[in-house]
Amino acid sequence: MDKKVEPDITSLEPIPPGLLRLLASLIYDLFLIFAITMSYGGLIVLVKIVLLGNEPALQYQYNPLTKTITLFGLYVSISSYFYLCWRKQGQTLGMKTWQIKLQGLNGKLPSSKQCILRILVGSIAFAFFGLGFFWRYITPQKASWQDIASKTEIILFKRT
Repeated sequence: MDKKVEPDITSLEPIPPGLLRLLASLIYDLFLIFAITMSYGGLIVLVKIVLLGNEPALQYQYNPLTKTITLFGLYVSISSYFYLCWRKQGQTLGMKTWQIKLQGLNGKLPSSKQCILRILVGSIAFAFFGLGFFWRYITPQKASWQDIASKTEIILFKRT
């Protein structure tokens, strides 16, 4: 009988999480991102009503500048969620649930610069149909574009 081999999480060498664990964490975080997006949309509607009044707010047509500002605000809102979670604990709620953690290559929490770089490069990686994310399974370094650019890594951790 074959026995399932569990990875030794207590070893000194960090263990990268599997694809299913990473995707499950991302799906978990997507629920929170949806809530952030809905809250941001409600805030935009509220600001329009306060500034323009009820009727004009309903008939307001976005111009290219206001569309750009609105989308940039949404990007900053979503990015702030990841930045704050990574700086405080090294993990988002989805990462915590699936026992994975973001850390610098030195084993410490990522710095502000590393978090911002990770968010920016991660956005580009996502724009290329997720190629930057799946890069970890194509190359021998086992690192995604955002890992390489920000000098960070995602590892499995053991709950205490």
